[in-house]
Amino acid sequence: MRFTTILLSALLLVTAAAPASAQDEPRPPVGSVTDFGVQSTALTVFEGFFGADASGRPVVYGVQMGTPGVVAVVDPVTRQHLRTVELPGSSGGWGITQADDGTVYAGSYPNGHVYRYDPAGGEATDLGAPVAGQTVLYGFQPGKDGKIYGGTYPDAHAFSYSPAEGFRDLGAMYEGQQYVMDVAVDPEREVLWAAVGTGGHLIRMDLRTGEKRDIWPEALRGDASHPYDINLVGGKLFVKRSKLQAVVLDPDTGAVLADGFVISSRGTTRVADGKYVYFTSGTALWRYDLTTDTPEAVPGPVAAGGPSVGWGFVNGRLYALIGNYFGDALSYDPATGASERFKLPFPAQPIDINNVSAGQDGKIYTNLYINGNVATLDPASGKVTELGRVAQTDGWFWHEGKMYLGTYPNGGVMVYDPALPFKTGTNPRELFRLIGDGQNRPQTFATAAGKLYIGSTPDYGLWGGALTVYDYATGEHTVNRAPVADQGVISLLVRGDTLWGGTTVNGGGGTTPKAKEAKLFTYDLATGTKTAELTPVPGASSITSIVQGPDGLIWGLADGVLFILDPASSRVTRRIELPAGYSGVQDELHVNPDEHVYASLDGYLLRVDPLSKAVTVLRDSSTYRSAQDGAGNLWFRSGTKAANNAVQGGARLLRYTPPADACPGSDLTPQVVIKKTDSGVRNRYRSDGCTVEDLIEDEKYSGRELTRHVAEVVARLAASKVITGAEAARILRAAHASRNDP
Repeated sequence: MRFTTILLSALLLVTAAAPASAQDEPRPPVGSVTDFGVQSTALTVFEGFFGADASGRPVVYGVQMGTPGVVAVVDPVTRQHLRTVELPGSSGGWGITQADDGTVYAGSYPNGHVYRYDPAGGEATDLGAPVAGQTVLYGFQPGKDGKIYGGTYPDAHAFSYSPAEGFRDLGAMYEGQQYVMDVAVDPEREVLWAAVGTGGHLIRMDLRTGEKRDIWPEALRGDASHPYDINLVGGKLFVKRSKLQAVVLDPDTGAVLADGFVISSRGTTRVADGKYVYFTSGTALWRYDLTTDTPEAVPGPVAAGGPSVGWGFVNGRLYALIGNYFGDALSYDPATGASERFKLPFPAQPIDINNVSAGQDGKIYTNLYINGNVATLDPASGKVTELGRVAQTDGWFWHEGKMYLGTYPNGGVMVYDPALPFKTGTNPRELFRLIGDGQNRPQTFATAAGKLYIGSTPDYGLWGGALTVYDYATGEHTVNRAPVADQGVISLLVRGDTLWGGTTVNGGGGTTPKAKEAKLFTYDLATGTKTAELTPVPGASSITSIVQGPDGLIWGLADGVLFILDPASSRVTRRIELPAGYSGVQDELHVNPDEHVYASLDGYLLRVDPLSKAVTVLRDSSTYRSAQDGAGNLWFRSGTKAANNAVQGGARLLRYTPPADACPGSDLTPQVVIKKTDSGVRNRYRSDGCTVEDLIEDEKYSGRELTRHVAEVVARLAASKVITGAEAARILRAAHASRNDP
């Protein structure tokens, strides 16, 4: 009779009583976003073309990375910066030239457009895409009558443009390949050459008939060092291969005229100085004698200081841009042998953030795409400190206060101690390189029992990543190639005595996947052997993130699908299609202190309820490369998706702060259980972060006090519609049934 009275009173409360306070009916949670702005400005000059402005003044046009990309106009003689021209919608470009009518053209990424700049004007005109579906344009070369030529990625086309006929798609230079890295043109004979990577092809195309022939020497075919930069000078074709080996060919037959030397520059000079063609080899200036087919160091020797990325002659004197990052330049007088090294005032630009890391020191680290500059943000003060340049960092990891970095393009693994001054070459210091093992991108890290585990993806033209094991104590490392055949390793998780790895079917740049679907694999930490493979999401190409979820199970991301796997049985218990698609290795999961799982992918930030598995969209744009700090804040970079799905405009750093959690460390028991009695009611969250189980607190009460307390709690929960009246009654019955339980 007493229980019935209590139950009736509770139900009356459910239907009629108003909450007694704001705590009884919390407001829906609201997170906040803070924009910390551009973190770094830096200089990255991809290529320079020496030409003239509208008055005939000698200038160099340098195409630079930026948000957006720009063309900078600099006088190499007076060393003055004259103008900066924006390329809206781009993040930079790999090709620039000046046509014979004086018009300047730049080819961009990631939108794959051609921009035209009239030196007499002030702005660039976006001419659009020369070939649909391309994201990067390469190797711009001038022809006749205002025409220019270039190559594309990812379908390995060549194209031309002229004001008279517009764009002309010259077609794929080699079916199944992705890159036309550079082109050379003989305007008089109407012949074009295309350097095709990564399969290794050099195509000679007759522009009048469309006939194409592969003239790459038979002995070099299949070699991973493919044609990269090409120049037609003095009737000879100079080819720099991707690993810097040089070869000089007959442009019609492909016969080898000279080889066995190194070209480190972006090709050679475009014209000869009398009988010599110039280039850099290592850090020195070299020349090639066209009459004897002999390469040699310029007498002196002349130290260039690095590879040239642009060449030109001004009044008989050779000028070169040296390197991409510091505005260095060289001039050399062939007549006297006099040389000078100096700086040119290319303006630094805001550059897209490549990666974000929340440091164990409380600072937020950012690294710039390609450029590699590292900066830190102190969230408390908002102060940004630019530390210096490392390399493009594709993976970060913190262990015992030190940062481990995986860098591109040499597959370098480095370590940085933030307690010591940052000094390039010393701190961070390189531990080892994986490029010799066919790996160029260390992507993911995990640690256990005195060892660091590194997952990586392969170099251009190769298949099969690696799992590398580094011993902190001895400094030795072991490379385990392709733990899953033909797949790269892009996510790692240590759970107990087992390492779990997630893979991608994608090979190195320029390849087509051989494998059909991504795998999870397990690796025994004690024996150092792989023990199993499984497919959590059939047909998925990449498993970009795996974490131990708040329920103790493994949660993972695979091509826009969230999967939950029981590690004891290796059985997938749940697959959830997310309202966002796969966007690359940057897709990430984070288990938050509020017990929810946050997913960052395809520009979205999503919040997943660990009990109901309901997905909430927190942001639907401008959320890339996420990291979570110790307080549970989510850090990410900005970005806008273009029509071709490429992301640009990512120079800003933002923070999402989740709403306050009223019940940290919530009880995530799936069902509401009173003592030992299962009510049959699904446990769930109230809007302030407390679960029903948190609020029941059955461990604190017994007997009549338990029943009375539970009645009060369920009444409030039903009144605020967290549970239904029927569910309230079931929970109350369970409390009554278990009132005498210990």
